Amino acid sequence: MRRHRTAYLLAAPSVVLLAGVFAGAMLTLLEYSFHQYLPDGTDIAHTTVTWQTFLTGGYHWQIVRETVVLGLITTVAAAVVGYPTAYALHRVRQSRWRYVGLFIIFAPLLTSVVSRTYGWELILGDSGVLNSLLEPAGLGPVELLYERSSVVIALVHILLPFMVFPITQSLGQLDPAFGEAAGDLGAGAFRCFVKVTLPLTTPGLIGGAQLVFALSISSFATPSLLGGGRVNVLATEIYDNVNNVDWPLAAVSSYALLALAVVALGVFGWLQRRTGRAEQGGVTAAGAASSGARGWSVWLAIVYVYVLLPLLIIVINSFSSVSYGTWPPPGLSAKWYANLFEQEGLGAATLLSLEVAIAATILAMVIGTAVAVSLVRHRMPGRGPLQSFVLSPTVVPKVAFGFAGFIYLHRLGLFGGVAGLVVTHTVIVLPFVVIVVTAALMRADATLDAAAKDLGAAPLRAFRLATLPQIRPALIAAALFAFVVSFDEVDMTVFLLSPDQNTLPVWMFVYMQKFQDPTLAALSTLLIVAALAIAATVAVLLARSGVFSSLTTSPEETVEKVKEGSSA
Repeated sequence: MRRHRTAYLLAAPSVVLLAGVFAGAMLTLLEYSFHQYLPDGTDIAHTTVTWQTFLTGGYHWQIVRETVVLGLITTVAAAVVGYPTAYALHRVRQSRWRYVGLFIIFAPLLTSVVSRTYGWELILGDSGVLNSLLEPAGLGPVELLYERSSVVIALVHILLPFMVFPITQSLGQLDPAFGEAAGDLGAGAFRCFVKVTLPLTTPGLIGGAQLVFALSISSFATPSLLGGGRVNVLATEIYDNVNNVDWPLAAVSSYALLALAVVALGVFGWLQRRTGRAEQGGVTAAGAASSGARGWSVWLAIVYVYVLLPLLIIVINSFSSVSYGTWPPPGLSAKWYANLFEQEGLGAATLLSLEVAIAATILAMVIGTAVAVSLVRHRMPGRGPLQSFVLSPTVVPKVAFGFAGFIYLHRLGLFGGVAGLVVTHTVIVLPFVVIVVTAALMRADATLDAAAKDLGAAPLRAFRLATLPQIRPALIAAALFAFVVSFDEVDMTVFLLSPDQNTLPVWMFVYMQKFQDPTLAALSTLLIVAALAIAATVAVLLARSGVFSSLTTSPEETVEKVKEGSSA
């Protein structure tokens, strides 16, 4: 036990945070699911009536069914778009253009989800871009807004990177010898794809489908804004129940959503295990195939337009001369940028978002790096359960955790304060920090740390001189990612704010519900510019670090630094 003391001490802050905030909130939510609220405001505890109402009510099962259907359609559509996109990117000959393509696919992920949803509203609205193109041809207007189709289109746009990335990883591991062997046996390009490429990349496809399905069934902002009350899913049902002060029913709905997520995790995990053997054996870091047919370039161009169009429409609409959404804008004006300075509460919301995001990022980086070191560099008992516990917040839908945090913070007397927002935001960004830093530590050369200790450096000094330079790009990228995730958070934060509080994304969410003028477009344009700057910074860091694996300091320089430090 004594020789594992350092590992447990490194992991302790993360365990305390997750046990005290995450687990405490979810247990409080479970307790509230066994309450019943009567119309006169009476609260009856220790009863299963609310569960019985949910499980026997046809309306609630209809909500569950709509949630599953929305998730399945979004997942299939994302796979239909995402697999050819990943395959086309894999076929690009020059790595520079492949990275440019990946940058285009991933860059919008850093923009506000409310901004992207607003962009699709401008495109799909009655007077939007799509109908302005269809009406002259006598094909419009088409009612797409406030339907399931509009929600699916926007969700696929938002979640496409989560489908493309795992498939790209699987394609990158293919051994080209398999394709060559199939060609030597007389198989054409299509048959080679169906018999060789697709089966060997199925694990990546399943991994992407798992991510997209889990995120789509728990999405709140997009169905709420583009569904117009017609697309009722569990996430929006939770929000409505909270507004109707029926906390027990909201708690039951939250656990129903969590149950869907856990079942989906089990199903996709079973599929992964079934197909996992196909990926084993004979996989190498294969180079990209020839770019080949022009059709793949055309496909990529179409996908790039789909990804970038909502952002471009937002930028153009921000200079519209009229206060309503119409396409094309009848004139140009910059008055909506000036109008930002007249918006009550916008400045305070921005400052609160920055304050919470910076504090949550710093806290997550400190304790996340510590627990990552304990997981990678120390072989202590219970490492597997510890890792599962640290990553467990990724399984729970943010809407469910947001409502659980709402109840829990009320009990602790922290609701409405910055401290409550910081700790809950830290919980949701901590797993991402741990994943990135753990991957970097696994690629780092541990012998340098051992050499530093042999030269007399204390453990902390050895880590700073030997390990830290190796993982510095990963730390910077993890911090930027954690900041963006926290700063853009809506689904959870909407439950955690008092009536006199707003973060910037929630302010935008509320504004979009009430108004349709281009003020939101002007604000979104500024956020898009900032997000693209952050994305470019991350891309440069990844390129310079060889995707977290290259050394920023040579071993010789590290040893020299340790010698200097030891002799000082």
